[in-house]
Amino acid sequence: QVAVDQSSEEKRVFNLKQYLEEIVYSLSYIIKQTEVKIVIKCEDNIELYTYAGAYSQIFTNLLINSFRHAYGKKARGQIHISVEVSENQKLKLHYCDDGKGIKAENLPHIFDPFFTTNREEGGTGLGLNIIYNIITSNFEGSIECKSIEKKGVDFFIILPLELPPT
Repeated sequence: QVAVDQSSEEKRVFNLKQYLEEIVYSLSYIIKQTEVKIVIKCEDNIELYTYAGAYSQIFTNLLINSFRHAYGKKARGQIHISVEVSENQKLKLHYCDDGKGIKAENLPHIFDPFFTTNREEGGTGLGLNIIYNIITSNFEGSIECKSIEKKGVDFFIILPLELPPT
């Protein structure tokens, strides 16, 4: 279903926790090369009617970024994805890894198109820019990143439970 969603712009109903687990499973070929554990903390009953493909892109890009930038081959670590619904009916998503982190001078540029510190290994600098555009334009949400070099990275994402009318 994740592969179908990535090529579809259709809204559909899906269980968020199950879908996050499916996204992680779809990346098992990358995850198996490391000793990084992924922990998902999400209520079992969060059902969304929205663009599943956009959620897939957000989390696939975050995970791939962690594996490309935060961890090397055979690296050990943990990635935590936590989700909660706020009182004002927003999804509060927290994604963090305990990898290499981002240098302070690079942090202001991570959402810029074509910004990458990994060009020599094929990085395009579009992953976080795509995430930023999906979150802020498609969902009218927000994303913030905090990082300390050698301590990891934290992404704080706020999305509406329901999309605004178009």
